[in-house]
Amino acid sequence: MKYLFAGIVLQLISLSVLSSTVTSKIHSIDKGKNGMPDLILFEDGHTAFMDSKTKSFVSEFEESLYREETLRVKLDKKRNVISVETVSAQNESVPLSLEAPLKRYEPSIVSLSAATSAFQNMRRDWQNNSQCYNRAHIWALEEFNRTGMKTGKLFLFFTSRYIRNYRYKWWFHVTPMAYVGGVSQSNWRTLDRRYTAGPLTSKTWTDVFMHNNATCPVVTKYSSYRNNQQSQDCYLIPTSMYFWQPKDIRRQEQTGAVKTQFIRSEINHAYWEAF
Repeated sequence: MKYLFAGIVLQLISLSVLSSTVTSKIHSIDKGKNGMPDLILFEDGHTAFMDSKTKSFVSEFEESLYREETLRVKLDKKRNVISVETVSAQNESVPLSLEAPLKRYEPSIVSLSAATSAFQNMRRDWQNNSQCYNRAHIWALEEFNRTGMKTGKLFLFFTSRYIRNYRYKWWFHVTPMAYVGGVSQSNWRTLDRRYTAGPLTSKTWTDVFMHNNATCPVVTKYSSYRNNQQSQDCYLIPTSMYFWQPKDIRRQEQTGAVKTQFIRSEINHAYWEAF
């Protein structure tokens, strides 16, 4: 009996190590072609796969996407879906502050020492399971409150081609960035306190996440990424510090709505989830 109990404990521990859980709404579903698995993209940035054994979940995911439900999805070590549970059905509308679409965001132009100071002052007490967009939002807000620096955000989008090839767990990542001496890409310095040791050029930063060191083209529209999933492995989209999630980039393209300030409900959520 003693050995049987030990075996059960080891099996449970093994299952917990090999599986993971994502709790999020669904952003989109990418249907696989030519025998490729379907790809689920969650709003929190995670990914999941559905192979021939889990195709039965497709209709459930499509219904949840339509209803904007929050799901709790259990995944195996290869990020295949094991089980799905509905957590809540809640459609939150976020008020926007609008400005004329032609008005450009003007970030602060700073020195490398100022960018390094901003990086070093970023708080490091994040929760282990926090999401990048919440950490980035608080880092940008707190630096603005501390010094008045208007940073940018740099969104890195991984395409379905890259995600499938490397079984990658994210479909996007985002970090604040400083503009050192100018606004061209050569002046961008990412401030990713969790994954790097200091301000980095955009290419050095993307190499941290791109297993093949692919160069990620810079685009300005969400559709330029979304509609070109097989021609590149990744794309970069720079935004203002007020942008929180990819849906802000998509909304701006679709409606012309431009964020001109931090929104309290988003800040509250970011603090709660990230720190």
